[in-house]
Amino acid sequence: MYHPQFWSIRQNPYANTNQVQMRELIISQNIVTCPFGHLNEARNNVINGVYNEEQSNSQDRKFIENINIDDIILIPFAGLKECILARIVSEPIYGIDTGLFTCICDGKIQVTNEGDKPFSPVGRKIEIIRSDVRFDDKRRVLPRVSLSIINPNIIPNLKDIL
Repeated sequence: MYHPQFWSIRQNPYANTNQVQMRELIISQNIVTCPFGHLNEARNNVINGVYNEEQSNSQDRKFIENINIDDIILIPFAGLKECILARIVSEPIYGIDTGLFTCICDGKIQVTNEGDKPFSPVGRKIEIIRSDVRFDDKRRVLPRVSLSIINPNIIPNLKDIL
């Protein structure tokens, strides 16, 4: 029997993406995106299996090769108190059709309803378990990197959730 791994996956492409929009996108479309699998050449590298090893510290490779269906993910957002807890329910999808676009507005990457740069990231489908997981101070318990394995005991009330 497979015992799921627990992962923390941040959703902040280029550390410069509107986090409210990313959270809403994840909840509305039930997807999680691959680190470095969002835009431009880095996304194309992931699609082509080349990966962005130096830039990503292998986080994109781990997302594709090490995360499995039924693994549990915790998605924290910069500047937001609530995290999403979800289960992975698909293999990697190379170019999710979100029906949305990206642009740079006010110096941040924005996800928009119209534009000329389609937002079709590499990602996976998820089943959201909870969208309101809170920590007293998530900076003390969650890794700062985009993707890492975590100890499930750090998740508040995990036994009640799962």
